[in-house]
Amino acid sequence: MFSQSYLSFFKDLAQNNNTEWFNANKKTYEKEVKKPFEAFIHQIITEIHQITPEILIEPKDAIFRINKDVRFSADKSPYKTEMSAVISQKGKKGNPCPGLYINLGPEKAVIASGLKMLEKEQLKEVRHHITDNLDAFESVIQNAAFKSAFGDIQGDKIKRLPEEFKEAAQKQALLYNTSFLATAELPAEEIIKPDFAVQVINLYKLTLPFAMFFKEPLEV
Repeated sequence: MFSQSYLSFFKDLAQNNNTEWFNANKKTYEKEVKKPFEAFIHQIITEIHQITPEILIEPKDAIFRINKDVRFSADKSPYKTEMSAVISQKGKKGNPCPGLYINLGPEKAVIASGLKMLEKEQLKEVRHHITDNLDAFESVIQNAAFKSAFGDIQGDKIKRLPEEFKEAAQKQALLYNTSFLATAELPAEEIIKPDFAVQVINLYKLTLPFAMFFKEPLEV
């Protein structure tokens, strides 16, 4: 589905991140990047739907634009140097849990699931759920296959935890997190291999116990 030209385009874009170069190479972008990525995301959505029927969206609902929002950034280069998407019930407007965040660039492929940018009450409910199910949560995140693929759970943390969670936090330090992300990184060359979609779906399957643990407190 992807060719070496997908990776090459982004390597060249990184060295020529301006509107003039992009417009001059737009046909290459359309043929080697945009269309293959849309086809790939469509395939992944279709296969995820077979596993998780509530996830049924169109690629346009999942895929982020290549144009950067530079309004609040010191880096004013206009384009991202990767393609990304969120496959979940609400697509790119929702958390990928259950679901997947997919980011395919010239240096690596990032596949992730989890929660971020939670509202205050959502975070409180998640923390209560972890506190009430410490052993079950530990079993999920320490599962050998899951741990091998994703390593430790990542996410932003706070230094001062609400008093009601401090005792449980002595057993589970992830209660200090404000986001909970299972992230796998693959070499960029995996993107152009014929079995790349199979790899992504296998990673998705590994995330399901993690995702379903969080589904209950958020009622998603």
